[in-house]
Amino acid sequence: MAITLETLADAIARANDAMSGLTDTLNAADAKLGDGDTGTMLARLIGTFAAVDVRNAENLGAGFMALAKAGAASTGSSLGTLIITAMMTAGKATTGKSELAWSDLSGLLAAIRYAAMARGKAELGAKTIIDGLDALASGLEGKTDAASIAIAAQNSMDAVLTEFRNRPSAMGRARMFAEKSIGLDDPGMLALAEIVRSLAQNPQHDTSPVA
Repeated sequence: MAITLETLADAIARANDAMSGLTDTLNAADAKLGDGDTGTMLARLIGTFAAVDVRNAENLGAGFMALAKAGAASTGSSLGTLIITAMMTAGKATTGKSELAWSDLSGLLAAIRYAAMARGKAELGAKTIIDGLDALASGLEGKTDAASIAIAAQNSMDAVLTEFRNRPSAMGRARMFAEKSIGLDDPGMLALAEIVRSLAQNPQHDTSPVA
């Protein structure tokens, strides 16, 4: 099996369910150096995604673009903007396609990483969600089925959080408190990791390799 509109709809629904337990955690992480609203913003954005009927989209690309359009109307935050950029990038990459092979997920994430870097004017190593995306893209390289991707995704997120936790932040508001950021997780990177975990721990797809 491959990634289809059903896969996308299921992932969004499960991420939306997970936010009920993640909102306060992410707000608390953000409040240590920021405004303390990352969880609230993300819950609102994913809730907006969940209200989109992607199952009946014309194709996978159209489904991603529908999510981008709906999300753009619900948030203007920097992290939210990067998520919208991710949806647009995925939409362009899957234009006219009814499915995406699991083996192509790493390449798609790499494209999203570059698009997010350009949109957010961020560099790798600055301790942001970009570094999380980079780790995820690299970790999934060569994986061809949902089961192996789930394991690799969780391992990648665990590793990148550990790698960057004791580094200073070099982007956003946290950069003004670089020393205080040492020992803390970046809220955006943590949000990505927690959402990835919520999806990876609940595989509901055929795990056979994609031909």
